[in-house]
Amino acid sequence: MVFYCNGNILETLKRINMARFHAKELVAITGAGISVESGLPVGTGTVLGVSLGDFFRRDIWLSDARAAFDAYRHMLSEWRSASPNAAHIALARAGVRIVTQNIDGLHRDAGSESVIELHGNLRELRCDACRSRFTAMLAFAEQIPLCPTCGGKLLPGIVFEGEQVRHIARATEWVADSRCVLVVGTEMNMDPVRRLREVGVRAGADIIWVLDDAEAWVCALVKACC
Repeated sequence: MVFYCNGNILETLKRINMARFHAKELVAITGAGISVESGLPVGTGTVLGVSLGDFFRRDIWLSDARAAFDAYRHMLSEWRSASPNAAHIALARAGVRIVTQNIDGLHRDAGSESVIELHGNLRELRCDACRSRFTAMLAFAEQIPLCPTCGGKLLPGIVFEGEQVRHIARATEWVADSRCVLVVGTEMNMDPVRRLREVGVRAGADIIWVLDDAEAWVCALVKACC
């Protein structure tokens, strides 16, 4: 069944009957909405003249690397001050497996061990030539950092527009094996993430949607598990 979390929390919990599930049987698919209460944006706006949409376009990084890295450093400095909120922490403490579209790293900061970051992580840099990975702190060493291994161009460790998302096969397995899928802070209206919802439905899992007020709903849902 599909449940939408709105209205009275206690009445909704009774209708869903979360006591049917153990937290470790759950998979949470999360999007930008779960990090709003940590003070992070939901995908609109600009950073030093670079739109958040353009940030995921490879051509911006290759044609105007200086402006792109200026925006990247600014974003890193701001996002590093963000902390996991109660929703991240509740999922981590319960051991819920996480499939996230976010690049902020807050699920790992909260202590979640089983995390698939479909779109990568802002805190990494990757070499466009040799594929080596490095800490994002290299971006603060020089204006346009180069790969320490081969001298190639470095890019953020995120999935750019047109690239395949990471570990989608493993994410599909997790969803297919779960009894309940929590969808938090995302409408899942873009492939291939949209197909994860379909996998869950075909597998007979309950789908529980939390689009707003993630802290209150996620904490209540996880606490209600057996």
